[in-house]
Amino acid sequence: MIEILILYILTRYDCTIYKIKKLIEEKFFMYSMPSLGAVNPALKKLESLSCVEFESKMSDGGMLSKIYKITSFGHKYLQSAITSFEFKNKSNIINQVSILICISDILEDDDKKSLYKNCMNNLLILKADINNALQNPYNMYNEAQKDVIATNISLIDKMVEILK
Repeated sequence: MIEILILYILTRYDCTIYKIKKLIEEKFFMYSMPSLGAVNPALKKLESLSCVEFESKMSDGGMLSKIYKITSFGHKYLQSAITSFEFKNKSNIINQVSILICISDILEDDDKKSLYKNCMNNLLILKADINNALQNPYNMYNEAQKDVIATNISLIDKMVEILK
C-alpha cells in the first residue's frame, strides 16, 4: 500500500522523500503513518520500476535534495495497482478500503466501479467472518469485546453504502 500512497501523492506534487512522508501523514493519518524507513525502500523500488524519477537540487540550506516526480508509466502503474488491489490481510481491510476510496478520484468511472465492487466484496466477506466469530460459542467473547467487534460491523455497513 505504501507504493500506492507515494504514487498518489506524486500525482499531486513533486517533492522530497521527507515531504512525501509528511503529505501521506497529513492526508492519510487515520489509516497510515509510514516512517522514512518504509518510504525510502518503496521509493527505490518505484524508481527501479521507472514509476518515479528525481532531480537533484540544492536546497536553501545548502543541502542536496532529491525532488521526486511520477512518470507517465508511474501513472499507469498506479491505476493498475489500485484497480487490481488484492486484500491479503483481513485485519487491514477496513483501512485499505478507506485509503482506496480516498484515492479513487484518479480513476476513470469503469475502473472506479470495478474497484468499488472489489472493496465491497471483501468488506462483505469480512462482515460474514466477524458474524461467524461472534456466533462461535468457543470464542467466549465478553460483552465489551462483542461491542467492539460489532462496531466494525456498523462501520462495514456504512462503507458498503458509500460504495453502492
